[in-house]
Amino acid sequence: MKHFSGNDVAAYKVLAGHWCSTVTVVTVKRKAEFVSPEAPEFDGYTATAFFTVSIDPPIIIVSATNKGSAFAMLSQADHFVVNLLDASQEEIAGAFARPMTERVANWERFAWQFDANGAPLILGSMGAFSASTRQLVLAGDHTLVLGDVTEIHRGEASVPLMYFNRAYTKPGNAG
Repeated sequence: MKHFSGNDVAAYKVLAGHWCSTVTVVTVKRKAEFVSPEAPEFDGYTATAFFTVSIDPPIIIVSATNKGSAFAMLSQADHFVVNLLDASQEEIAGAFARPMTERVANWERFAWQFDANGAPLILGSMGAFSASTRQLVLAGDHTLVLGDVTEIHRGEASVPLMYFNRAYTKPGNAG
C-alpha cells in the first residue's frame, strides 16, 4: 500500500474515483423571485454525492460545489428531489451533467412529473426522495444540503446506475 499526504489532491481524486457511487439527478423548482432566462423555473444536476443521514426523522444530504450552478439552484429553492437513476438512464445522467444553459431542453427530452411541491420527478427511475431544505453546511469547496424527507416515490426499476473510476456502470461491472 502506498502512502500519500492528506493534502495530495491528485492522490485524493484517484482514490475517491475508486469509490463506487449510485447516480442521482437532483431537481428543483426555483422560487419565483429567482426565475429568469438565465435561471429557469425547473433545473437539475447529476450527482453522486448523496446519502441518507437519519431514519427518524428521515433526513438526506446532497453535496454541491460552491462555484457551480448546482449550489445556486439548491439555494434558490425551498425543497428538492433526489431521483435515483436506473441503469438504463445513463443518457439522462449525461444530459443533467451538462452546463445549466444546455440542461433547459432536458425537460422536453425526458419523461417527468411533479411532486407535491412542484419539483420534477424523473420517470423510469428507481425512485426518488422529495425533501424540504433543512440546513446548508459549508464543507470546503462544497456545500452539504440537508433535507427533511417529505415524500418517498418508489419506481419500478431495480438496477441502479453507478459511477466508478470516472465512468457509468451497473452492479457487477464495477471492478
